[in-house]
Amino acid sequence: MFLFPFFLYAETHYRFKYFFSLYKNSEPEIIADAPHRLDPDKPYPILILIKDADKYPVDLVSITITVTHNARKEYSHTFEFSPILKINTHLWWKILDLNFTGNLASLFGMMNVDVEITTKQNGKIKITRNNNHRFTSKPPLKFYRSKTHLPSINGWIFGDTHTHSTYTEDQVEFGSPIAVAPHLCRSMGLSFVGVTDHSYDLDDSVDNYLLNDPNLPKWKAYQLEVDLLNAQEKDFAVLRGEEVSCTNSENNNVHFLLFGNRRFFHGSGDGAEKWFKTDSEFTIQEIIAQKEKNVVVYAAHPTEEVSFIQRLLLKRDEWSVTDMVDKGLAGIQILNGGRTDGFYRGMDIWKWMLNRGEKKFLLAGNDAHGNFNRYVQINIPMVTFRENEDQLFGKMKTAVLSPSISEADIIEAIGKGRTVVTNGPLLTIELETDSPDVGKVGETVKGKKFVVKLHGETTDEFGKFSFIKIYFGIIGKGERILFEIRQFRNPHSIHQISDWHQAEFFSYIRAEAYTQHAHGIDRDGFCYTNPIWIQP
Repeated sequence: MFLFPFFLYAETHYRFKYFFSLYKNSEPEIIADAPHRLDPDKPYPILILIKDADKYPVDLVSITITVTHNARKEYSHTFEFSPILKINTHLWWKILDLNFTGNLASLFGMMNVDVEITTKQNGKIKITRNNNHRFTSKPPLKFYRSKTHLPSINGWIFGDTHTHSTYTEDQVEFGSPIAVAPHLCRSMGLSFVGVTDHSYDLDDSVDNYLLNDPNLPKWKAYQLEVDLLNAQEKDFAVLRGEEVSCTNSENNNVHFLLFGNRRFFHGSGDGAEKWFKTDSEFTIQEIIAQKEKNVVVYAAHPTEEVSFIQRLLLKRDEWSVTDMVDKGLAGIQILNGGRTDGFYRGMDIWKWMLNRGEKKFLLAGNDAHGNFNRYVQINIPMVTFRENEDQLFGKMKTAVLSPSISEADIIEAIGKGRTVVTNGPLLTIELETDSPDVGKVGETVKGKKFVVKLHGETTDEFGKFSFIKIYFGIIGKGERILFEIRQFRNPHSIHQISDWHQAEFFSYIRAEAYTQHAHGIDRDGFCYTNPIWIQP
């Protein structure tokens, strides 16, 4: 019973009983994927995934990678496997690094990569171009090789807080291995990733996603893998988590992001694993009350529109305002792959909560399930696919002010709102008061007068600063623009201190930055800071 869109690698072998599948074939899924952007001094990592070869064994003969730039072929190389690799496992993967040396070293900007995977099955040779899904377009992988790293401010790091891995696997979808994340993320300039697999997948049997296992072998394996990765990675952190399906105040199903939890929360209400079973095991309030002390919780994409079919058959719903103001909730992940209508509805609700005196924070993610470059998703099970280039891994970023690149420090920073959300440019604010007291994003300062200190950084990839707005909100009285900046001595780097301003009531400061004429994938950039509160 899967009647809603999916944003993972497409599982093409499952067929509902008594139904015919148009896209099912007697081959393993074969997929090439790679990041949508590349730092200047990194090789380009190309991920090759072969799934279900335990059912349909193949021999891997060779992989040919061809790079074009401005419609001109710049590079082509074939990786021969000798002896030929016999692939017969459930999930096989390999990363091939494309080094930008020689004539490639001077190439920057948008590029295309075609990946041809030659396999042999039952004595027949077949060449797969980028993926072997039937009835799909199989376009080349597109990426932007930047001349610069991501914008940098001391102490701030970038990451993606909402992603899914191979621990999410069912009749129509599967994610990418957690083990590939450090290498692919580093190539993009990211320092951490939040792995938040679905609760209704994490309680499955290891060998059969149609069966639940009360011993939770997948959850235990997931915890162990995160521990091992964080122990061996010195400049990258994996944030363990879970996307729990739970019941809101209107008795419908919503999704809840937990970061840092070692206790598993069951949530099967909208997992569509059993017909007509749509009740989740926990309410929002029960999870908040029972979670471990240091676990941070956010509402997952709380204002994204839910279709009529999902509401009818899965009891899936948006978060209500009543639930979003719960004291145990750190904030709301309203930036989910792009600035959609749901994002702007979420912003309106967030500003309303701030006006009430609620200290709630913004979070950004992409809800990516693999899909570093693009996704091919199942639209109608067993009938059609849907292709898109939205919700790419790492495209919408959460920047975190953290003392170290460690799981514990990053989760603590997310819980305290020491974050901004952005698609590239970086803006931070500080407040200095007459007390004297200095506060950073997410903190509260005391004083009756204050100055705002701004620090912004961007690059040509993300565009020049076009304007910055500083908002001053008085609790219970709404917010106004305190001042704007539209003229920049250096449109790529801003260091500015405002005049002194009065704070007679409990209030807050927040900032928004916008860029334009970007050279990268998005032509316009943005950054939204979390507030700093002022207590007179």
